[in-house]
Amino acid sequence: MSGIPSRARTVLVFCVELAVFDEDALVHAAKARAREDGLSDEVWASMRSGMPDDLIMLLDPGLVADAGFEIIQSTCEVSEHAIDQR
Repeated sequence: MSGIPSRARTVLVFCVELAVFDEDALVHAAKARAREDGLSDEVWASMRSGMPDDLIMLLDPGLVADAGFEIIQSTCEVSEHAIDQR
């Protein structure tokens, strides 16, 4: 033994359903977060394929300091695309 206590690892699956009411704001916020993470606009554009990538960029920090967890994997899919009929 190395003297470091082993820690049990529990894997959880957390699901959330979101309604996007302003796609332009989502795109801009994700682009700003990508810049904060050190990605140029060109690199982010080459990685981005749509709203799911925007949400992952904004909601998946990977590791939250001192929170005792890390996000192992994140996925996002569009389940329904509604058109505002106003």
